[in-house]
Amino acid sequence: MNAISIGPLVFDGARFAAVVGLLSFFAVAEIMARLQKSDAARWAGFAVLAWIAAARVGFVAANWPAFAAHPLDTLKLWQGGFLPTAGWAGGIAVLLTALLRKARGVALPLALGGVAALAAHLAVTAALMRPAVTLPPMQLIALDGGAVQLAGRHRAVVLNLWATWCPPCRREMPMMTELAANIPGVDFVFANQGEDAGQVLAFLEAEGLPAEGMIRDPRNRLMAELDAIGLPATLVFDAKGRMVAAHTGEISRAALTRMIAQATGE
Repeated sequence: MNAISIGPLVFDGARFAAVVGLLSFFAVAEIMARLQKSDAARWAGFAVLAWIAAARVGFVAANWPAFAAHPLDTLKLWQGGFLPTAGWAGGIAVLLTALLRKARGVALPLALGGVAALAAHLAVTAALMRPAVTLPPMQLIALDGGAVQLAGRHRAVVLNLWATWCPPCRREMPMMTELAANIPGVDFVFANQGEDAGQVLAFLEAEGLPAEGMIRDPRNRLMAELDAIGLPATLVFDAKGRMVAAHTGEISRAALTRMIAQATGE
């Protein structure tokens, strides 16, 4: 999967690439500001804030149907959900504002910082790319002890790796089971990692969640097979069993809906 771990911390690949790009932007802008003895560092801060705000607003607007019924989800920034093209528009707007206000020595540091950010983002994204992944032909265990085959379903599959001890897993599970009940033609498979049926059933009962789609992977074989380094991990496969998108960490309703649309072609 496109994720990276640094000590005890696990980052989704897209978020890590964004952080590296952000740090590269600040580093280059700061160096240029000192060389030119200009106010570019302050404008760089404005540009980053504008990028984040515009990218978030753009993502919410592009996925408004997913946010309309749950407007408070727009504030859950930790779940991700940013539209880069809208973000770049916000950053460019700050650059143009600086030029209109004739801020001395700002244009070159911001422009070079933007180039550095884009280059760093692309480099990290390329480094984290993995070979094509398919739905493993693996037999796992249903909560009643029966056998469950993962592959060969001939329909889109949302595979969520989770555990009851994992706080973000617990937070996202109500949303995911709700989508599972309301999106026809897509199989949702919730593969619990390393726990027994009693623990899973106790959690579902306490939270009032359905058991449909819940299976057990007592030896964490899926994490090893799919190179998942943290929980929760959500992978979406098309009807031919090819992975089209993956996300490490808590996922938003809008992001998951977009991933499913990629798999179904809708």
